[in-house]
Amino acid sequence: MINGIFVVIFLVGLIYSCFTNRLDVVVEVVLGTPKSALLLFADIYALLIFWGGMLEICKQSGLLSLITNYISYILHPLFKKLDRKSEAMQYICLNLVANMLSMGSAATPFGLQAMKELDILNNHSKVASDEMITFLLLNTSGMCLIPTILISLRKQYGSTNPVSIIPYVIVVSVITTMVSIILDRLVLKHGKR
Repeated sequence: MINGIFVVIFLVGLIYSCFTNRLDVVVEVVLGTPKSALLLFADIYALLIFWGGMLEICKQSGLLSLITNYISYILHPLFKKLDRKSEAMQYICLNLVANMLSMGSAATPFGLQAMKELDILNNHSKVASDEMITFLLLNTSGMCLIPTILISLRKQYGSTNPVSIIPYVIVVSVITTMVSIILDRLVLKHGKR
């Protein structure tokens, strides 16, 4: 469906450029886009490699387990049925740490592993447990402290102060996470899941 929409938009733009005698602009953009996309990909990929390496250094040094240990104290009230030292809780904490650093590619495997562990604890039921739903809400609310990808994109496209968005991202992500938690607790207490 989306592919069809993009094709229609492209064809409408192409036809419009023919009628307005601006086909040269379209050709210039079409020929320049692959190079820009490749440079953007290389920039973001290098950033992901850097943060992935930092994550591995933190893991090897024990700093990551220390961070997840402290985060598990904060998160445990949301996951009361889980043991604070359980594998599921550790993967949940690792996922949230990676998301806070805007490392979606590193957060995804942790999130999948957390869901796998939660599914085992849920006896592979076809109905999601309260912990699974809470984790999904936390994961998708997007708690982010250092929006590395956004900073990289802003730098790539010539922003004079690419880090100026950090306070706004923190405020918005804290609000969305708090709203998710509040709604989750309200539904858990008063509604049916």
